[in-house]
Amino acid sequence: MARGREQESDGSPLAKEKISVPANKVGKIIGRRGAMIRELQDKSGATIDVTDEQEEGKTVIRLSGNPDEIEKAKSLLARIYQDEPRSPQKSGDGDIMDEFSIPEDKCGLVIGARGSKIREIQADTGASVNVGSRDTAVDGMIKVTLKGDKAGCNDAKKIILDLISDADNGQQDQEPVYSTTMTIPLDMTRKLIGPQGSTIRDIQERSGAQVDVARRNTAIDGMIEVTLSGPSECCESARELISNLVEESSHPAETVLMMIEESMCGLIIGARGSKIRSIQDNSGASIRIDKRNEARDGKVQVTITGSAQQCGDARDEIQHIIDEGGNKESKSKSFDASEHVIRMYVPESRCGMIIGRGGSKIAEIQERTRTRVDVNSRERDENGMCLVTISGSEKNCVEAEEIVQSIVDEEDRDRGDRGDRGDRGDRGDGQVERGSMDIWVETSSLGRIIGKGGAKIREIERMYRVKIDVKKDMQEENETKVILIGTKEDVLSTRDYIYDIVDEEV
Repeated sequence: MARGREQESDGSPLAKEKISVPANKVGKIIGRRGAMIRELQDKSGATIDVTDEQEEGKTVIRLSGNPDEIEKAKSLLARIYQDEPRSPQKSGDGDIMDEFSIPEDKCGLVIGARGSKIREIQADTGASVNVGSRDTAVDGMIKVTLKGDKAGCNDAKKIILDLISDADNGQQDQEPVYSTTMTIPLDMTRKLIGPQGSTIRDIQERSGAQVDVARRNTAIDGMIEVTLSGPSECCESARELISNLVEESSHPAETVLMMIEESMCGLIIGARGSKIRSIQDNSGASIRIDKRNEARDGKVQVTITGSAQQCGDARDEIQHIIDEGGNKESKSKSFDASEHVIRMYVPESRCGMIIGRGGSKIAEIQERTRTRVDVNSRERDENGMCLVTISGSEKNCVEAEEIVQSIVDEEDRDRGDRGDRGDRGDRGDGQVERGSMDIWVETSSLGRIIGKGGAKIREIERMYRVKIDVKKDMQEENETKVILIGTKEDVLSTRDYIYDIVDEEV
């Protein structure tokens, strides 16, 4: 420690001294808004200056005053930065224990996020602060216990009471918040919250009210409390939405079956499932479309599940899409002997590219050329090629044939140019060409493809002899890029299998 001596204006000796304290104790010494350091100066009579100087990793504090004042300041400071143990029973040391109560709903203000506020109060004042648990509340009040020297306890108490007062004043400046409660069956909580909180967020956005669901372990007789807060009309709107949700779920779900033309699947599913998701969101019903290989007589079954109202709305929307599609493609739906027909054969591996996911590509071709295009993988020529039948006017059929052929040719070129090629060993008479394909999968469906601990994706790789690379850092519009690497046949089979997994989830 460095010492110096000057003389005060009244002739009394002026001493100067510096001490070093741990840097992490500086906040405690200064206190909230400088309250602690001012109190130390008042008690000791010395001037205390916390500098920016560092010595061996410690912060330098300069003291000035007469020798007695400096010694007293050093003693007070030591109690803070040396963390001298204090016991409430040792009254001679000046330690006390103070207890007071605060409203239960203000505990969060005092504790802070993960205890941050209570730690700040303790660091600023040097007092120990303990807030009772909520189950110890009496008449909505919870006990707070302070331990330490009198000054520290007084500062801590003042900070806590100021926090509560500020919060109360802030509430008084605003309009009073209406709050009400309702109860729902315990087994409805998951449905109310929804996947990743989607349902409860939707209710809050639509109603404008805050919705809080009590913890499951607080349920009484199988019922759990839901708190609604906000303007009264918003709370009533939220209550109605929740009641409707519970009522719909309490009735046995109805099932409606529809048979649709196989060629209409793409229009109903939409690009990457966008249309079917929109129908489900608008109606509230669940919709499942059978896979195309389950078609019977060119018809595919659509299963709609939900309340009577939901099923009716979904059925009407699907029928509307079919009617619109039928009007646009009336020529392709009413062929007669005079219409032109083109039959062409394509490799089985190209059928999926022509049909597109959920029939989206074939529907696009039909709409663009005003023809009917049927891919029949069960009817083949002597080389195992699959039949594609195109019907309509001669000009339109030729246009559709060119589009289909371009898909086949483009796929050949893409596979030849894309990715690495290598030898996977003998399969047939020679080496097998390898390549890669990029597909886009809904990010929310990746879990079903990857599986727990990657078990599912490893199973797919073994089953189809491919490498699957999920690019989680490459996302667009809620979809993630997935790269499939392997032989052409294996990659196509893997792609179709992955799309089947995703479609089952839709």
